[in-house]
Amino acid sequence: MGPGQERRPVRRIATELADIKTMGIPARSAPVAANTLIEISTLADDQGNLARQIDCEGFRYKFKGSEIPWSLVVG
Repeated sequence: MGPGQERRPVRRIATELADIKTMGIPARSAPVAANTLIEISTLADDQGNLARQIDCEGFRYKFKGSEIPWSLVVG
C-alpha cells in the first residue's frame, strides 16, 4: 500500500542475505552486531517496477526511482 492508499499486486522475485549494517536498514528491536545477516527481498509489480525491502521485518519497500516507502499488505 502506497501513497493515497494505492495498492499494487506484487510478487517476490529475489531474496538475498545482506549485512544489516552495510544496507543501512534501521534495527528497531535489539542492538545489532556487525555481520548480522538478514534476508532482503525484491518485489516486482505487474508493470515490472522493482521494489527493494527497507526494513528488518520485510513489510516496508521502496520502488526504484522513488523515495516514498510502501507497506506490504498480505491478503
